[in-house]
Amino acid sequence: MAEKFPASEEGQLDAEIDASDHKNLGRNSALMASGTLVSRVLGMVNAMLLAKVVGQDLAAEAFRSANTLPNFILVLLSGGILNAVLLPQITKAMKRADGGRQFVDRLLGIAFALIFFVALLSTVGAGALMQITDLNGAAMHLAIAFAYLCMPQVLFYGIFAIFGNLLNARGSFGPFGWAPVVNNMVAIGGEIVFLHMWGQQSDPTVWTHEMVLVLAGSATLGIVAQTLVLIPVLYRSGFRWRPRWGLRGYGFSKVGRFAGLTFIALCIAQAGGLYVMRVSTGMLGRAAPGEYVAGYAAYQNAMMLFQMPYSLIAFSLLTALFPQLARAWQRRGPVGTGLGDMRQIIRQGLTLPAVGIIPASMVLIVLARPLVRGIFWGLRPYEAAATANVLMVMALSTMAYTIATLQQQYCFATEQGGANLVMQCLATVVQVGFAVWALFVPPAYGVLVICLGMLVSNSVLAFVFLGFAYHQVGGLDLGSVAWLHIRLGLASIVGAVPAIAVQWVVHRWLGDALMGQYLLLVVGGLLFLTGFMVGVKLFRITEFQTFARRILSKLHPAH
Repeated sequence: MAEKFPASEEGQLDAEIDASDHKNLGRNSALMASGTLVSRVLGMVNAMLLAKVVGQDLAAEAFRSANTLPNFILVLLSGGILNAVLLPQITKAMKRADGGRQFVDRLLGIAFALIFFVALLSTVGAGALMQITDLNGAAMHLAIAFAYLCMPQVLFYGIFAIFGNLLNARGSFGPFGWAPVVNNMVAIGGEIVFLHMWGQQSDPTVWTHEMVLVLAGSATLGIVAQTLVLIPVLYRSGFRWRPRWGLRGYGFSKVGRFAGLTFIALCIAQAGGLYVMRVSTGMLGRAAPGEYVAGYAAYQNAMMLFQMPYSLIAFSLLTALFPQLARAWQRRGPVGTGLGDMRQIIRQGLTLPAVGIIPASMVLIVLARPLVRGIFWGLRPYEAAATANVLMVMALSTMAYTIATLQQQYCFATEQGGANLVMQCLATVVQVGFAVWALFVPPAYGVLVICLGMLVSNSVLAFVFLGFAYHQVGGLDLGSVAWLHIRLGLASIVGAVPAIAVQWVVHRWLGDALMGQYLLLVVGGLLFLTGFMVGVKLFRITEFQTFARRILSKLHPAH
């Protein structure tokens, strides 16, 4: 087994890395957020063009389901094996005398082999996997054709996740946040070519092999490109990989047990997600002739807008906190002592994202209709209205969704696979229960019920996790955290009132005209921001001002 540093040197190294991470938390999260912002802006352009290419009918359901299925498989690999195992184990291995090189080489060898095997099986079985959806006829045939071109994404998504973990463990957060920009640029190029050659094609019966190749092929090529751009970055960081295959004597039995529990938890969670997809894709078929209802395409379009504030604020901050959380747990004392750093980091995870997430969720609720209508301008007004309703219900769960992410990171950092399994099972049972309920309500309300399940399941998970962490680390001062969330909510309501009022005025003046929606986005957004800042002063939310100054100072450092 590789030799470790002496305890004193190990502790000194740990302290130096933690000090650097703590000092650069704002910079690291800002780097990720800036890359994510550009990527999300391009992602919106991508989504706008995709809506123009396939509309929001059966062809859209076919492509959305086929292009989303690789993500379900990726979550099992990335969340269950890579993010849950790689980063904590790499941070441990960095304390070895050789910097963990032999251990990491062996760990990566296993990960690469697993990803290749899963990607191969997924691609070969693409046709069978698409039977998970509730599509039929021409829509199912089109979805299977898309799937054969989209499933290879699993291989490159997995390698991308490995590269990202390696860079994050080395304190390099920017490239991983910026790489998806390349993906979106390639996908946008493919959609422009498609529109130039064929225009909008929402009817699955008219699609040709060339159409499938251009749309699905460019989507997969974008994932390949975002992976390849990280190779020179890794090389410049000093990372080198030498294939090694011996497993004995490196503690892989413990890693395997934890990975196994995590994998089971994510299999259960993803099975729930696949059931949600199946129910959603069946909504259009359940609707009366001539009636439009929100289906899986509407759900995905709303999710894209929902993910914007989450990825910019919550994911960027929590990703930057994760290495600190893992190291804080690894250096704890016996019988639960030395957990002060854990308490501090968890509180940061509950407060820092909330400062931006809570007002952003209110913006999504209040400005849902002009957001959807303005961004997805290729949709018909009634399709946009149905999608906006989905977004409003979905946005209610943004903060709970953020705490659920913190729960996963906490369990991954502390290698508590059993606790994670129980909590994920609980959330999945609730979500699936609401999906079953969606089958018994009128189709127009089906996806809304599914989104309500998203709120309830994540809220239940958040409360259970907070109780679990509270008892494990010895208190979190949750009263002050809740008071901050309440004040942010009240300040957001202050901002929402004028934004709602201006919507009523503009709607009476311009009706549903597209120009009016863009006007609403600008004026409503400014009024919300003004009202929210008044609320910040009124409710004395000093945390917001501190957060803003901290981020701005990192974005504009003094010379």
